[in-house]
Amino acid sequence: MKPSKRTLMDANGDALVLEQTALFWEQFDELVDAGHFTVAQLIGFGNDTMEEFTLPFNLAIQDAVGHLYADRFA
Repeated sequence: MKPSKRTLMDANGDALVLEQTALFWEQFDELVDAGHFTVAQLIGFGNDTMEEFTLPFNLAIQDAVGHLYADRFA
């Protein structure tokens, strides 16, 4: 699967360009579309994971979204 980029807005209104796989974006969109989280909240969870585990943001948000998705839909 070829990664794709999106520009997202965080809670401060700052733009963030994120490149991820189609699977990530499907899970991300489902969490947002189902009303479980906002885009800004998911970015915040990614930041929290990045700080806690000293991961690069792109991996931290993958981890956060994957866990949140599994908790809600698995």
